[in-house]
Formats: sequence, C-alpha cells, structure tokens
Amino acid sequence: MYNQLENDSENEQIDIKSILFRYLNYWPYILACAVIAMLVAFMYLRYIPDSYTTTAKVKILSEKEATNLSLDLDKILGKGNVNLENERAVLESYRLNKQVVDLLNLQVSYFQSGRVKQSEVFKPPFTLVYNEESDTANRALQFEVTLNARGYQLKNLGTEETLDVPTFYFDTPTAQFPFTIKPTTAGTIVPGKNPVYTVSIASESNATQRLVNGVQIATDGKSSDILRLSLNSTNKEQAQAILNTLIEVYTDDGILDRQEVSKRTIAFIDERFQYLATELDSIEVAKGSYKQGNNISIFEADAQSILAKRAVKDEQLFEVETQLLLADVLQKSMSNNDNFDLLPANIGLNSGAINDLVGDYNTAILEYNRWKVSAGDSNPKVKILKQTILDLNANIGSSLRGYKNQLEQTVKQNKRAQYSAQQSFETLPNKEKILRSIEREQLLKENLYLLLLQKREEAAITMAVTAPNVKVIDYALTNGTPVAPKRKIIYLGAFLIGILVPVGILYLKFLTNTKIYTGRDIEAINPNSPILGEIPSIPNAKDLLRDSAGNSQTEEAFRTLVHNLNFMYTKKETEGGRVIAVTSSVKGEGKTTASFNVAQTYFQLKKSVLLVGADLRNPQLHPFINETKETAGLSNYLSDFDTNWQDLVLSRNGDTNRFDIFLSGPIPPMPAVLLSSQRFKDFITEARKEYDYVIIDTAPTVLVADTLTFADQADFTAYVVRSGVTEKALIEFSKKLVQDKKIPNLGYIVNDLDYRGAHGYGYNYGYGYGYSADPIDKPWYQFWK
Repeated sequence: MYNQLENDSENEQIDIKSILFRYLNYWPYILACAVIAMLVAFMYLRYIPDSYTTTAKVKILSEKEATNLSLDLDKILGKGNVNLENERAVLESYRLNKQVVDLLNLQVSYFQSGRVKQSEVFKPPFTLVYNEESDTANRALQFEVTLNARGYQLKNLGTEETLDVPTFYFDTPTAQFPFTIKPTTAGTIVPGKNPVYTVSIASESNATQRLVNGVQIATDGKSSDILRLSLNSTNKEQAQAILNTLIEVYTDDGILDRQEVSKRTIAFIDERFQYLATELDSIEVAKGSYKQGNNISIFEADAQSILAKRAVKDEQLFEVETQLLLADVLQKSMSNNDNFDLLPANIGLNSGAINDLVGDYNTAILEYNRWKVSAGDSNPKVKILKQTILDLNANIGSSLRGYKNQLEQTVKQNKRAQYSAQQSFETLPNKEKILRSIEREQLLKENLYLLLLQKREEAAITMAVTAPNVKVIDYALTNGTPVAPKRKIIYLGAFLIGILVPVGILYLKFLTNTKIYTGRDIEAINPNSPILGEIPSIPNAKDLLRDSAGNSQTEEAFRTLVHNLNFMYTKKETEGGRVIAVTSSVKGEGKTTASFNVAQTYFQLKKSVLLVGADLRNPQLHPFINETKETAGLSNYLSDFDTNWQDLVLSRNGDTNRFDIFLSGPIPPMPAVLLSSQRFKDFITEARKEYDYVIIDTAPTVLVADTLTFADQADFTAYVVRSGVTEKALIEFSKKLVQDKKIPNLGYIVNDLDYRGAHGYGYNYGYGYGYSADPIDKPWYQFWK
C-alpha cells in the first residue's frame, strides 16, 4: 500500500507537498462532494422547522413578602431568604407538570400536512380529547383526520381502518378511535387548503415526562430570588401557553398550601360548634325547668355587695377554666393526630409559647407534605422534616402539660378563695346557689361559642386574602431569532463533511493501495538498485515511431534514461557493444515500449542499435513496425541451424548509423530451451561485434524463467515497472532476484508516470501472463483501483 507517512531507510522527512498534490489531484470529486453536502444541508434547512426560545421570569416571595410586603435585613441587603432549589424542584415536579398536560391537552399533538412536510399546529379548527378507557390495546396512537365539507374522515394509521363522521361532533369513542372530536369554536369548520391533519396521541406519563425534560429552570443570578423558565419549541404560541400555565398552576398550588392551616382551623371550629350548640340547648332547658320548679326570681338587695365580691372571683375562675378547656381541646386534637394533620391555630390560648409552637408545627407539616410528594419518603430532607415534626409534637405536648398544671393550680387557688367567699352566702337559699352554678356554666359555654365564632371568622378572612408566594416578572415571551437549527454551523459542518468524507475515502484508498507510483516507492523497498528514469504517460506509443511526431517531454525522459544507463556499466568484461536486457515482472508494464524507445534514442544519438524481441511467448514488438507475429525472427534462427540471423534482421537505416530490429518470430513450443541454448549465446556475441548497443526485449520474470536463462549474458538489466500498476510485492520479487544473483546488474525504469499527480490511478490490471490476457482499462470515474 501507498503510505504517505512512511519513511525510507534513511529516515527521510515527510514530503508534505507530494501528499497535498496527491489529494488535490482529485479536487473535482472533493468539490462535487462538498457541493452535494451543501445542497443536502440547504434542503434540510429548508424543510426543518425553526426552533425558538420562550422565556418567563418569576420572583419567589418570602413569607413576609407574600403577606404584608414588610422589609427585613435580608431584603435590604438584596438577598432573599427563600430556598430557590426547593421551589425549582416544585416547578419541575411530575405533579405540577401533569396538571399542565391535562389543562392544555398536551397528550395530543396536531400536524397539518403540506406539500412537502408536516408542520405542528397548536390550535387546529377541531379539538380531539383522548378517552383512555376506550383504548383497550394501550398502544401509541396516530390518526389522520381529513376535514370534509360536513364532517370528518378518520383513519387509524396503525390499523389502516377508516371511519366517516357525518358531522363535526364525534362523541362515541371506539376501540379503533378512542377519542372525541368537537370544533374548537362554535360554528361550521372550514376545511381550507390543507384539510388533512395527522394527530399523535402519547401516554400521559410520556407527555408529562417530555414536558419536564423540555422546560429548563435556572436562577437569574447568584443572589437573586428570580427564577427563569425557558422552553425551546417550534411553535411559539404553544410554548408561551405552556410556561404561562405552569406559572398559574404553581401559583395556585402555593396558595392552596397556605390555605390548608385556615381550612383546618375552620373545620375544627365547625366541629366544636355542633357540640357547644347541643350543650347550650341542654343548659337552657335545665335552667328554665329549675327556676320554674323552685320559683326562683331575684336576689335580695342586701346580698348585692356580697355578690359583687363573688363576681370578681367567679370571673377569675371562669377565665382560668376557659383556658383549661381550650388546652384540653388542643391536647385532644394532638392525641388524635397520628397522620401528621395540621393543628388548629390561634384558638384563644393565652400562652404565646404554645401558639408559636403550633405555628411552627403547621409550617413543618406543609413543607413535609410538599417534599414527600416530590421527593419520596427516602429523601434525607423528608426524614429531617419528619423528625422535626415529631420534636415539635413532643414540645407542644410538654408545654400543654405544663400549662395545664399551672391552670389547675390556679383553679384550686380560685376555688379555695371562692369557698371562702361562699361562706358569706349561707344565708342565701341553697336553690339560688344551684341556679348560679347553672348560669355560670351557661355563660362559660356562651363565651366559648362566641370566641370560636370570632376565630372562625378570622380564619376565613385569612384564607380569603391569602396572597401568592410568586410574583410574575415577565410572562412568557418568545425570542424572534431562532435558536435551532444553527444554519451557519450546519452549513460549516456540511462543508467540512463534504471535504472530509472524500478525503477520508482517498486516505483509505491510499492506505490500502499496494501499487508503485514513483521511484521513491521503489527506493523504499530496494534502495540498493538505482532508478534509471521516470517515463511520463504516453497516450499512443506507436506515434513515437515518427521522429517528428514525438512528444518532447517523453523524448527528454528517454534521453535522461539513456544517459543514466551509460553510468551503470561498472567495467568492460567483453569486447564489442553493450547488451541491455529490458524486462518487467508481469505483462502490461510497458517493457516493449521502453525497449523500442531506448533503442530509438540510442539511434538518434548516432549509435548503431539492434533491438531484439526475446519475448517468444507473447511477442509485442511487431506492431511497432507494422509487421505480424508470423514474420520470421529469433525463434526461426534458434530452431534452424542453417539460418543466418543477419538475413532475418529488419533494417531501419539512417545516414551514418544503423537501427535494426530482430523480431521474435513465430511462437515456439519451448521458448526457455531455445533461449538457454549455446546458439543464443553465440548470437549475442556476434551482435556485440556489429552494433554499439543490443537492446533485448525479454519476457516478464514472475511466471516464466525465460529471461533468467540468459540474464548473465547482458551487461545490464533495465527492470520496467508501471506507475499505478505494479505491486510493491513485485519489487520485493525483483529485489530477491538481485540478492540471489540471478540478475547481476539491475536498475528500475518507472513507466507511465502521471506528472499531474494522479500517478496512473485510473488503471485496472491483472497478473495473468499469456497469449490472451490483455489489460483492461476502466472508465475515468472508477478510480478506486
């Protein structure tokens, strides 16, 4: 293979220029691939919809900001006391996004068919509502809805079943069509130019998860209380609706959380109202019956001062007993609170510590419920909140027990003081004392009823005026500049792909190519044998027969070759002219053309030359002089001892020198025997005496041994390789011939070199050597081999 990064035995540097020109020779293909890639990118960008970024901003308010907008130190310093990560987790929760999917019917996607592509539509002229109960197969659904003048034509793209609906209302879902359809707006639907819609129905979980993954939530700065919500979509209106709906759902969810305490308080007071109403009714009935049965009406005037003193004691005892009753009520609520329910707040206890603990407990319950839904029981935050609730529960219980003990001690003290004052009433009738006891109990229940009624109204007002914990800075706005597709990047990527793909293919081509192209490739394998010359491509070798029609570049290359040959003779071992054998590895490498042109070049240098056709198996020299294979030649001379070789030589005489050609003659049965005979050696000896140069066109060396039988008779062997055709393995073969001394003096001729840089890549070649195996030229566009 041709490896442009391979160094020769002397560690030569990489020839960057050669590598560059090797690739640039294929610039039409590279340019064509780049143009095709750019056209593909253009068509892709023409029909792919643009994607836009829609953004909304909301500010998360603290508890104080959400109620009375009061300022605190953190707000003055510009840093909020809100945990934005918690709020971000709520916005990204499956629960909230599922509500958005349900509100906007995002399970259903509408696509309107155009001439080339389908475009997504957010508000089509009809609304399709998926009926999950009718979908018995529970599969991904896709339908085609065609608007007719008076109804629809429905087609299930999964089963290919169709259904004609005569009106614009489809209210009977079926297994094949599990949905209902109605017009988006009242009135008749107008089909329009594109009446065909494709409707895709996804599962609720998939639609919700797609929405969760699509909406991106980030803080708008390190010390900011503002969250930025963004969504990339091809439909601006749909993206704006999604973000605005998500903000509304989040706002309503926050308000509901804040209203839970008030709702729990109202529910508790309503339960107590039923009990107190029953108690007051029974007391009223008992009081009336007692006064009527005992004829009780008014105290005497002399008891007024005593009653005044006792009233003070009664009032104190009443206040203490009221507090004790409220504490019992709260303690009873805690004893039944096994499921982490909210406790009633602000029910009238005079203990500020207990009221604060109840408020902290309710706040912890709300946060625990919110985290439990979004994170689960195993989340560390949920476990911490659960332990906090348990600790607050224990603190409230302990505080209530202490407070009740204090109240009970106060009751005992007041009762003792009341008992002392009661001694003053010994003169009063016992019946009057019983009546006072009934009235005191009645007053206690009435005051408790009024107190709870007041607290209920306060809780109702608090729930009604609950402010949201979010302030919308900017509702959803869509940037007019599309964020995708990135046209410049796509065009640049397409251009690079169009360049890199053919370059990569060419790299693999070069990497897997095992051909010889230049003399440098030969030197890398066999540095001990010289490169005699590099012959450029010859479009038609027969044209060189006419001296005046020769190609100047080719003629100069052969002159250089001949000049280099003159330096290859180490010493004069025999008398007479020089004998040069021209051979190759296989057929088709141009040895005959090289032989003829070397001989003609010597002739032009005023030398007498004899060109001998010694390729007896596949002679190719006769077409150069318009002769046939049957023309008598070397085979006749070697097989007939009575024949004189001078009589068979064809002369192309000049004025002062000779250019004779000795053809191979008819194909003999045993060429190797004839060429290894003493008669052939005698012929070479005689030819040396009559000619300055004897050029022998020999047979290829790979499959036949003809050339090796007389290689020692030649002064030098010119080994022809064809650029882009000869395999590197054949150079190894020729190297071994030299190492084994089967060919003593050898030099290489690189034939058919393409100086434009392609080096003959367009040829195809086979190794067959015989009488009918001709090389096959491939079309110009098949350049792989």
